[in-house]
Amino acid sequence: MRFTSALGMMVSLAGAAALVYAERRAEKTGKDVGAVLSNLPEELKDTRQELKKSLKKAMEAGKLAATEKEAEIDRQLEAAEAQAPDSGPLVQEFVI
Repeated sequence: MRFTSALGMMVSLAGAAALVYAERRAEKTGKDVGAVLSNLPEELKDTRQELKKSLKKAMEAGKLAATEKEAEIDRQLEAAEAQAPDSGPLVQEFVI
């Protein structure tokens, strides 16, 4: 009895999740919820491709921001070293 009850609960949750996905996808694409549900495998592939694109774009933006921040830190270190030339470099480079 417990197995049947748990299985029924999981099926209900999966159905609810599919419906919520279909509603959000329909809202985003302008399609009917029924059309999204009837074409669910293709919709999931499209969503996956969209997620891959947005992830790639976010990664590129993060790399660019990191590069800019690194350049800013280098400029600040160079300026600090220029103000105190007698004390030597503020950061030592280590060779492994």
